[in-house]
Amino acid sequence: MTKPVLLDFHKHGKLRLVERKDFTSHKTENFVPIVFQEFAALATEFPLVFVRNSHTGDFVPSAMMGLKKGVNLFCQSSDWAPAFMPTSFTIAPLSVSRLGSTPDEADIAIYEESSLVSETEGEAIFSADGQPTEYFKRRRDNVIKITEQSLQAVEVCRYLAEKRLLATRVLKLQYRENSPTYEVDGVFTIDEEALEKLSNEEFLELRERGFLALIYSHLISLQQIHNLSRLQYRVDLSES
Repeated sequence: MTKPVLLDFHKHGKLRLVERKDFTSHKTENFVPIVFQEFAALATEFPLVFVRNSHTGDFVPSAMMGLKKGVNLFCQSSDWAPAFMPTSFTIAPLSVSRLGSTPDEADIAIYEESSLVSETEGEAIFSADGQPTEYFKRRRDNVIKITEQSLQAVEVCRYLAEKRLLATRVLKLQYRENSPTYEVDGVFTIDEEALEKLSNEEFLELRERGFLALIYSHLISLQQIHNLSRLQYRVDLSES
């Protein structure tokens, strides 16, 4: 897909946004970026882990949605109807080029070639006088909120890394003795031993910063690895 361009009434005045119902565009993403504000909800659906951004080296909280690189087990067909899904799925076809002190001051970009952009279907972006519609304002505010939360997530991860609470893991998964073994590397999780060794002052700081809830949600979510392995096993059976 080409790069997004800044949204402009003179160029995009007739465009409309189509609500996404098909998530197959994410079918090659086995790790999906998420934000800490959704940890509690997503922890019951997916393993929540940390991976490194290949460009910046920063840690990024992510929902693990597949065991094989380039395969999202949940987004292979258009009929997937999740109970909870990563909020990053709700951004397209918009993005934030520059944040401002208020939503009206932010620069919003749009992927013009996205299937979620139309001149005949969906909700209008601009009214006839060139002002953003109430619908678009809600979509814009959502994109800004998620972008801000994503930046906050990077800072939280830096803090966790500084406290040496993130440890690398290689996941070796085999659902049954006669099924393939999958090895997933590049995954980081909270080091429970390091967490227990924190001083009282450091542990209290985690609580005061509100990080304990997300840490425990993360640890609980790791139980979903077994369900992910089972789903992969079912896929393997269907393809054999």
